[in-house]
Amino acid sequence: MNSKLITVLLVDDDEDDYFLTREYFQDLINWKFDITWCSTYKEALYEIKNNKYDLYLFDYLLGENNGIDLIEEACGMECEEPIILLTGKGDTKIAVEALRLGAADYLIKSELDPEKLERSIRYALERTSVLKALKHSERRYRRIFEESNDFLFISDLKGNILDFNASACVLTGYSEEELKAINILNLVDEPQFEAFWNSMRDRTIHDCEVRLITKDNDKKYCLFSASVEVDDGNLYVQGRIHDMTARKQSERERLFSEKMAVTGRLVRMLAHEVRNPLTNVNLSAEQLEMELVDEDQKFYTQIIKRNCNRINDLITQLLQPSSSADIELVESSVNKVLNDAIATAYDRVQLKRIQIISQYAEENLLLPLDSVSLQMAFLNLITNAIEAMEEDKGILRISTRNHGDSFQVIFADNGSGISEENMDKIFEPYFTGKNNGMGIGLATTMSIINAHHGRIDVQSEIGVGTTFTISF
Repeated sequence: MNSKLITVLLVDDDEDDYFLTREYFQDLINWKFDITWCSTYKEALYEIKNNKYDLYLFDYLLGENNGIDLIEEACGMECEEPIILLTGKGDTKIAVEALRLGAADYLIKSELDPEKLERSIRYALERTSVLKALKHSERRYRRIFEESNDFLFISDLKGNILDFNASACVLTGYSEEELKAINILNLVDEPQFEAFWNSMRDRTIHDCEVRLITKDNDKKYCLFSASVEVDDGNLYVQGRIHDMTARKQSERERLFSEKMAVTGRLVRMLAHEVRNPLTNVNLSAEQLEMELVDEDQKFYTQIIKRNCNRINDLITQLLQPSSSADIELVESSVNKVLNDAIATAYDRVQLKRIQIISQYAEENLLLPLDSVSLQMAFLNLITNAIEAMEEDKGILRISTRNHGDSFQVIFADNGSGISEENMDKIFEPYFTGKNNGMGIGLATTMSIINAHHGRIDVQSEIGVGTTFTISF
């Protein structure tokens, strides 16, 4: 027995038919109904708008309008309760149209009896209950799908993207139309990725580290997860791409800061230990020089003093990376600092016959910065690029752009590139791949950028070139 009271709206312009249908309802002793009758199409629309009924029965003939029109109107008002259409005769076209528009069932009046009415009501209520649950579940998971910060996608087995969320466009830089025409395999820069993809039928891919290529040809470090699913016998791929570029960058910066702190302490200790005896040597040389009469002998004391000064200067230079945080930030033009750095490197550029192409954002952005130290950081990157490129063939592209909520300065060269094994070491103090280098330039640059509350990222390929991206 169904103890719940079911509210019913019965729409029929024939009063006799209404009373007859009402009697059928009264014969259903295991149910409780509260029936409201509407005799006109207009009244029915008003009642449907209030959305207070559990079940609707619409007669097909309603004056100038008909039950099909009313079903369409009800569905347009997002009516989710079951609708049963009553027809005077069995018309298959009308029945099919009613079901297509959203009706739960249809009944032929001439064949109607309590048993058929009960069966139709039970079926309609159960079917609607299932559909409501499915719609609720779909809305809930669709919301999760749309609002996720990860790139969520559905594709076919070949990797052609069929559906994706808004974060996909944010991460890749492509528009919706462009993404629909892209294969997921073409977005990932990983030699083994195609083999991973093809093995998905046997196992699920979970948090595989990959590099994603964006529309601007940037490489983002991501975690890729995907699995093959089945829907009505059709196989498809459901996947997630999680951007961890910022996390990897933060880890690199944290490790760099730790290394800089340890190195700084070591250098300061060594500087103190070296400078003390160095001072004694220098003072002794000066005292000895004062006591010597022979000018030829004074020549040797002058050599000692000069080299003491040189060692002292080297110690000062070694201490330089740890002192670059003591800077004063003032609103200044990034473009002007870049132009000054390029001008300072002019002689090197001319000697090696390197071409520099500058392309700045239209807006001449003012940022809180220290012009002197930031120019030094930019100059280090320009100098490294010049030294990595071939004479007469080198092209260095320097550009600025607004990228999301950050402002970026990009140095892209076509030089020799940096090997994978050295990529994680290039910002370490005193690490260098040059014969006469000290390994201080990039460490100083990183320290200066950190002091400006920015970050620096590098992408490189042997024989193709290197790109340094500074984000403020």
